[in-house]
Amino acid sequence: MAHKAKSTTTDKPKRRKTPSFIVDLPLRTSREDDKHLNDRFLCGSRLNNVTLQEGLDIVKAMRNDQEWQSARKIKDIEKRKVAYQAVRTRHGFSSANFDDLVAQHAKAAHFNKRIGSHEMQAIAKRVFNALNRWVVAKGGKPRFKGKNRALHSVEGKNNDGMLRWFKEEQVFQVEKGWQIPVILPNLKNNEWLADALQADTKYCRIVWRRLNGVKRWYVQLVQEGLTPQKAEFLEKLAQEGSEGGLDLGPGTVAWCTATEAGLLKLCPEIDRPEKAIRVIQRSVDRKRREANPDNYKPDGTIRKGRKTWNVSNRQKKDESRLTNMQRKEAATRNSSHGRLVNRFLTKARNWKDDNVSAKSLQKNYGKSVGKRAPGMLMSELTRKAARAGGKREAIDIRNLKTSQYDHSTDTFKKKKLSERWHFFGDGRGKVQRDVYSAFLALHSEGSTHNPCVLETAWQALEPALRVAGLFVVAQGARESYADPRKDFDFRQSTSPVRF
Repeated sequence: MAHKAKSTTTDKPKRRKTPSFIVDLPLRTSREDDKHLNDRFLCGSRLNNVTLQEGLDIVKAMRNDQEWQSARKIKDIEKRKVAYQAVRTRHGFSSANFDDLVAQHAKAAHFNKRIGSHEMQAIAKRVFNALNRWVVAKGGKPRFKGKNRALHSVEGKNNDGMLRWFKEEQVFQVEKGWQIPVILPNLKNNEWLADALQADTKYCRIVWRRLNGVKRWYVQLVQEGLTPQKAEFLEKLAQEGSEGGLDLGPGTVAWCTATEAGLLKLCPEIDRPEKAIRVIQRSVDRKRREANPDNYKPDGTIRKGRKTWNVSNRQKKDESRLTNMQRKEAATRNSSHGRLVNRFLTKARNWKDDNVSAKSLQKNYGKSVGKRAPGMLMSELTRKAARAGGKREAIDIRNLKTSQYDHSTDTFKKKKLSERWHFFGDGRGKVQRDVYSAFLALHSEGSTHNPCVLETAWQALEPALRVAGLFVVAQGARESYADPRKDFDFRQSTSPVRF
């Protein structure tokens, strides 16, 4: 049966989108606050599930509609969009209709006095967006919130509803007459936070996390504008228009500018205790099997079908230990990536890289990527470079092939992954492979290499590479290779390479 939607006007002006950033503040909650917050999240979880179930029914009805099947066969893109939209409108698959659905369910369950209207509408929007991504094949099928997949956040729509931040008093209000104090550090010693709290608040979000097995509550203020920058960082920021090149690996990153280069290990502060983690994982598995013997076959594999899983207190304790270890590692990783990106921006504002696929790195180097998160580093660089007035640019790696090219002979040669040094074809020496790829990315011009430009740039960079141990001159190689003042035809050299 088709779901009827209320007629809504379509000529409403779109909300103006402005940049925003998040300020995360811990809440100082009492037992009474914890009780009411848990109740509000319980209401939000149930509203999410019932709205999602009705949304799944709508999607099923849409896909079974003959007009939907006919729209799939239309080749013209614009006509196909119009046909799809007509089916969506008839079945009520719209954000406005989901607002009405969640309001009806809240009223029927008497939740409308336990959770605000803005919070309900935010839940409806979240459900609709998840379903819409599934419909257009940009995401998987949405799943329900439950005991093991709980609702972790509830947010408002603006700073005028129940969830409200009072900037002058620096107080967070959950609803009228109910305020929870936030834990603020000394703002005189925290320049970034002091500037961030001066911005206008778009809306607030309540989230919870488990720290050492204890549930802690936080408020996230979605502030309008660009994130503040510290004066100390602005003083060290590279000149406007300066450029650098990067070559990212699963555990390292090579960087290069016009006058210096380096090879750095990602997140050197992380020392994951692999043995201790494995011991805890095996302990959790043993306790799970002891508490649920009927869920396993005689050979130890899990039985198919619906099952009820019992969790002992000892298993919960081990899982809490493991979660806490992972949380601390994630915090260390975030901090390390932030410092490394800031260091890069003191070298150059614009960065070029080969835009290596994060999925490919995960597939081939899953353990290292899980520990170092190189894709997260590049996302952070993209964001911070744009904030600093620079950019991150992807080069045409298909044609440039920076891991194979040799500018001394203007040729391409494939290398094994185990070969970590690039040997120049003219016999001048060897250079660290990843650093040389970053050098080629920095001086790339469209889809081709310019050997003359690269040689001039190499002569300026080579002394720094020698000092850093990233370039080794071959025995018998002429010193004119490193002297830009001498006119030397580097392509005609035939001196042997010996190390």
